[in-house]
Amino acid sequence: MARRPLCLFAVLAVTALTPAPAFGHAAFVASTPDPGAQLDDPPSALTLGFTEPLNRQLSTAAVFRVADGKRVAAAVRAPTVRQLVVKTPKPLGKGAYRVQWHTVSTQDGHALEGSYSFGVRVAAAGGEHTVEQSPLARGGWLRVVLRGLLYAAALVLVAALLLPLLVPVAGRRWPVPDRLRGVIDVEPVRDRVGRRTADVAGLAVGAAVAATLAEAADAAGGLSPVGLADFLLANEAGVGRVLVVIALGAATLTWQRWRRTAAALSILALGAIAASGHAASATPRLPSIFNDWLHLVAVSVWLGGIALLVMTWAPALRRADQAERLAVAREVLAPFGRVALPAFVLVVLTGLVSLAAELGRLDALWTTSYGRVLAVKVSLVALVAALSAVHALRLRPRLLAANPHPSWRNERRHWRLVVLEPVVGLGVIGAVALLVAFPLPPRQLGDAAEEARAAGPACDPCPLPRPAADELPVADGAGSQLVAAWIRRTPGDLRGTVRILDYKGRPSGLPFEIPGALQAACGRGCADFRLPSSAGAVVVAVRERGRVFRARLSGRWRAKGNASARRLVRRAQAAMRALRSVRQVERVTSGPGSFAATRYLLRAPDRMAYRTTRAVESVVLGGRQWTRAPGTDWRRGQYAGGLPFRTRSWFRWTTYARAVRLLGVRRYGGRRWAELALMDEGTPVWLRLTVDLATGMVAGQRMVAPAHFATSRYDRFNRRGRIAPPEGR
Repeated sequence: MARRPLCLFAVLAVTALTPAPAFGHAAFVASTPDPGAQLDDPPSALTLGFTEPLNRQLSTAAVFRVADGKRVAAAVRAPTVRQLVVKTPKPLGKGAYRVQWHTVSTQDGHALEGSYSFGVRVAAAGGEHTVEQSPLARGGWLRVVLRGLLYAAALVLVAALLLPLLVPVAGRRWPVPDRLRGVIDVEPVRDRVGRRTADVAGLAVGAAVAATLAEAADAAGGLSPVGLADFLLANEAGVGRVLVVIALGAATLTWQRWRRTAAALSILALGAIAASGHAASATPRLPSIFNDWLHLVAVSVWLGGIALLVMTWAPALRRADQAERLAVAREVLAPFGRVALPAFVLVVLTGLVSLAAELGRLDALWTTSYGRVLAVKVSLVALVAALSAVHALRLRPRLLAANPHPSWRNERRHWRLVVLEPVVGLGVIGAVALLVAFPLPPRQLGDAAEEARAAGPACDPCPLPRPAADELPVADGAGSQLVAAWIRRTPGDLRGTVRILDYKGRPSGLPFEIPGALQAACGRGCADFRLPSSAGAVVVAVRERGRVFRARLSGRWRAKGNASARRLVRRAQAAMRALRSVRQVERVTSGPGSFAATRYLLRAPDRMAYRTTRAVESVVLGGRQWTRAPGTDWRRGQYAGGLPFRTRSWFRWTTYARAVRLLGVRRYGGRRWAELALMDEGTPVWLRLTVDLATGMVAGQRMVAPAHFATSRYDRFNRRGRIAPPEGR
């Protein structure tokens, strides 16, 4: 009889070793127009594409004007199960617009929200598409608590109904076997088992009802009868939630008279939980649901059984003598261990399958919020296993083999560890409930990004996100590629996002890496990274045409110096515009094999002369321009189509100062110099200025834009000089 549970769990373990499934919610893939696009003409319709079939009644999209936040009248339809189309009755006027969408998957019932912006004859407000990733969004803490109560009560209920049929004791009266008669008064303990079973059954039903209503309210935006019907009756995800309530309710009503039937109903409830959760949207679907079902049953036998033991015997053993406690250890705990051990093995095997499916890559375990919560869960499971190993494999054999009396200290440690196990198990349940509340696990995000990458970049140029107030936006060139980073400093590390752009400003498909960093792909030409806090720079190595090019991006700045940096940019621009004359030496490249250098001489208010490395010369006076190439005569024409040149307009840093950061202040040559980083994500362009704090003059500039990497040096401030038309010389 003792071998039967072992054989049963061995068969289930082998069955659980199926290929890792790929999970997926209704994740956003693409839209028309693209997120961040600037359109010359208003779109005839807005199209949003998703990875999974949508619950049409509960999936919505809305358009808002960014300027005043007002909603634009629009009709939403679903031409396919994976698309939403938004059409406005009148063409959209000039301005920036934000599209907000809310979807509910027909496969797992999870709600997901996101937004993106675009502009009609103006720049978009922001840039990239964003998805709500917090598990606590929209009152998520309530759903987490209710799910935690449901899982805890359901696991203990399954243990109370199933374990008496599995644990090999005479008479099948576990956890209060008949062999304890004459040693302990078993009737009060059996009464307690009955009361606790009724309590957890009622709690499981109540929590299932409350959790279902909370999830329906989140998906439907309220608890209207129509919304409830759309969520619970329109697809398998909702029906699965209803089945959880029905199965638990039926088990509650029948367990006292038909225990085997009630046990089967409670196991069916676990299957319905698996079928209405993340596993329902996996591919292949049935093996994924079956793996989760086995995982839940095994956890019920192992962890739920431990909790049932403590709930049953802890009150009685407080007043028991040593002989009674040892009898419980021999007749109750030891038989349970012969079932708990294979159940734990099955928990580990099925958990590994789910872990591989949810994460997709190992580093997601510590680089994503979902992975870190999962790591906490795994650690707590390992802690429970360690506690069980100590008291079951080390302390209990010593207690039962002691003659004549076991060590009082060992016995106290034994029972303390037994009681501690379900306490740690509550942490496991809490972590599971939090994981279920996450909108998208890492692999789902990766699958959506991969699908978007497969479609290739449709934008030209692609929109870039505006940096947050605590982010440093910097960029430089690596070969012909533009390497940009959005960097954040935390007390423990340096982290952020790196993007590689080609000469058109589109996401690059070239391979790249960030040496020394934990790196995770976030799309085509995009990677999230994390470096040690001691890192002073982010080095990005890009492989292009068999060569490796490196960009070194500063990782240090004064996080609280944004306001002073912006004031310094305005001061520097005013100081440079007030100059009577200045020389600029500029060196420009667009990648390997290209180089040009130009010397400019500017004289206020409207004169400029320059000469390039190819000996091309030009003289500009207001709206007139004279130019000659080597071996040719001067030719007169109009400057910039007749628009008069002004030295003041030559210095335009505030135009690109959408984000300004103070990199630092250094002393050189007896003077103090400030290093400033500027960014305009709409152009896009990145600038780095070296400013003399005493005079406000700019001594150097580094400009980075797609296919344009330029370095300039400014000198000869207010030197005397003459710029005259060539025919007047």
